[in-house]
Amino acid sequence: MNYRIAKDNDIVGLANAMALAYSEAPWYENWTEERAVRRVKGILGNYQAIGLVAEENEEIVGGMLGYIDPFAEEDFFYVSELFVVPKKKKQGVGKALLGKLEVILQEKQISVIQLMSIENNEAFYAKCGLGKDDVSVLFKRC
Repeated sequence: MNYRIAKDNDIVGLANAMALAYSEAPWYENWTEERAVRRVKGILGNYQAIGLVAEENEEIVGGMLGYIDPFAEEDFFYVSELFVVPKKKKQGVGKALLGKLEVILQEKQISVIQLMSIENNEAFYAKCGLGKDDVSVLFKRC
């Protein structure tokens, strides 16, 4: 497995891997390539965005997309997407992507990672050292 910083020509591959990752349980999401590409580009267009790629045999099998979120006393890193294609799940790919991110963030002197998660994935994130904070995600469909 190779892990590296995403390049512009990885956008479609990341989008396709993300769509495939979310096509199965528990999400069952139906992403078109156009909307998935738009999502990837949207995230990578944020302030000091970072994209990481997990690839095997030149095929993107996972990714992490996020950006630096400046706050008053320190910067946080917000992970918008962390995904692994179904055939590679539970093989350490997601954990390795988060590990690579931590190395990059240490170089940038950023010590906080934030993300939103569905309940099904909380055990995975706990194994990676992430825990719940005091913030609630609020939602309203208009």
